[in-house]
Amino acid sequence: MPLEKLTSEGAMRAFMVIELLRSTGEREFPAQLMSVFFWIASHNGCKQDDLMKHCNISRSSVSRCVKWLGPQHRLEHRSGLRLVRRERDPENWRGYLLYLTPRGEIFTNLLDNYATASLNTLTKAQEDLKAHDNHDSKNVE
Repeated sequence: MPLEKLTSEGAMRAFMVIELLRSTGEREFPAQLMSVFFWIASHNGCKQDDLMKHCNISRSSVSRCVKWLGPQHRLEHRSGLRLVRRERDPENWRGYLLYLTPRGEIFTNLLDNYATASLNTLTKAQEDLKAHDNHDSKNVE
């Protein structure tokens, strides 16, 4: 990836973050899902109801996203991303509190590294990961 032709460092970092999220196995990672994950990651232990206001999405969309980020996708034949877990809110038995799973914390740490590392370092790491993935896929065949 030719960094010397880079016209926006912010856009490049955003691209790398999206590619990191897609590395969960989800080829399509909708913006709503990203928004919900980023809010939970930045407010670990938040109330599920707060997501409607802060992410500006409906209750049903919040519920779908939280389920998808959890252990099981709403479609039974698909697994969830296992990035988030929810617990009953002790102050409101109908509500939930949302927490990162250990896997979610790893992703959040990677995101923090993406925000502070040099682009050359990130580009090299992505190239190494792609080379490793290509090597593994050739060995499987």
